[in-house]
Amino acid sequence: MTHTVRTVLVTGASSGIGRATALQLAEEGVNVVLLSRSGDVLQTVRKECEDRGARALVSVTDVRDEEALDAAFDAARRVFGALDGVVHSAAVLAYGRFEDVPAEVFNRCVETTLTGTANVARRTLREFAATGGGSLVVVGSLLGKISTPYMSSYVAPKWGVHGLVRTLQIEARSTAGVRVSLVSPGSVNTPVYLQAGTYLHRHGRPPPPVDPPEKVARAVVRALRVPRREASVGLANHLTVAGFRLAPAVFDLVVTPLMRVGGLGRGQVENSPGNVLGPLPGGEAVHGKWGRPLTRGNGRAGAGPEAVTVGTPPVQAMTDSSDGVVTVTREVQAPRQAVWDVLSDGWSYATWVVGAARVRDVDVAWPAEGACIHHSFGLWPALLNDTTRVEASTEPSSLVMTARGWPVGEARVVISITPRGEDACTIRIEEDATKGPGRMIARPVRQLGIGPRNVEALRRLALLAEGRFRSGETSA
Repeated sequence: MTHTVRTVLVTGASSGIGRATALQLAEEGVNVVLLSRSGDVLQTVRKECEDRGARALVSVTDVRDEEALDAAFDAARRVFGALDGVVHSAAVLAYGRFEDVPAEVFNRCVETTLTGTANVARRTLREFAATGGGSLVVVGSLLGKISTPYMSSYVAPKWGVHGLVRTLQIEARSTAGVRVSLVSPGSVNTPVYLQAGTYLHRHGRPPPPVDPPEKVARAVVRALRVPRREASVGLANHLTVAGFRLAPAVFDLVVTPLMRVGGLGRGQVENSPGNVLGPLPGGEAVHGKWGRPLTRGNGRAGAGPEAVTVGTPPVQAMTDSSDGVVTVTREVQAPRQAVWDVLSDGWSYATWVVGAARVRDVDVAWPAEGACIHHSFGLWPALLNDTTRVEASTEPSSLVMTARGWPVGEARVVISITPRGEDACTIRIEEDATKGPGRMIARPVRQLGIGPRNVEALRRLALLAEGRFRSGETSA
């Protein structure tokens, strides 16, 4: 059953998923009540919502403060009348081994993430009882179902959040008009990783595959209208949970090295509580530093100030579309013609395509439609010979290929290049199996291998293009 949504209160509305949700609701003409600890940023979000044609009310509120929450809900009712929905996304965290995170910081994480959820839920249920019902959507996390090292300050309260929400869902069955949903995202490209506290001398980062916050916001808005016990957002979520539950010994063995490689930044930073004890408005935005989010529609939900970046600028992201095919994106510090020149050099194929061992021959017409590269793949001496054929070619912007690797099968590869000024561009690549045994593997599972492999392929392709451009070995 679909429910009408006219007015929604959003916590954590100044950054990340909360902000993306508020902006999407505003796009749809929903009145929004914006809560967070950052007053100045909330005023920016209010203007962004009003520019989209919605009415917006701001309340500077810490979800740990029950009196402030009461005041925010009362103000919302005075201005807009009854609330149709509440979205709770406020949370904080600090990275570090459990014994290294100061007690004050750990306890504040629990208070904000778990007790704050309880405070918002309690006030929401009272509001719905007084006004005839509504939808509560709580943003949980994949980390409310699994454990990972260095994130006890987030894992512990998120497990509590999931338990609380499931209890509320059971109790709501006997409460007319009250609907409770949980949305559990995996890795999301938000500023939370740089905003978080750290006691590892390293910032966190989202391990791939990484979703844009707009994708989570869409799931939240759907749950407001059509309640769900749980909506999981993330290509790898179900597989990760299955590994945690079905093979715990293996999970425990691999999770720490995977966390060090994929979940922590490279540069050294000073240990600090981050935004745990107080807001850091300068770093609040919809998106983080991990690549440009790929969004559907007009893209306005990504408007607003960018996050503060540390170290290198955003260069790469991995997102999955509604059909589960991973799109890998990389920003290149060279014009798109320089990238095209690398793609046009069929003899360089084995240099940047992960898994290709050598090139045996290249058709003279490459990369024209119908032309082939004759290559070998695998590890020497166990090499297999096959071809990659061009299906469509538009210089210097797109290349569509069928990559053959029997007996594994065939895959369709789509590469697009878009300019970013005169001397920079963005490459995107999508790939999925089209024939052979590879098609027998469920798409989410096979994409777990394809996505990370293409991350490395684009890194190599970018290095070739940038190196050739700097040395003048390109027609760009």
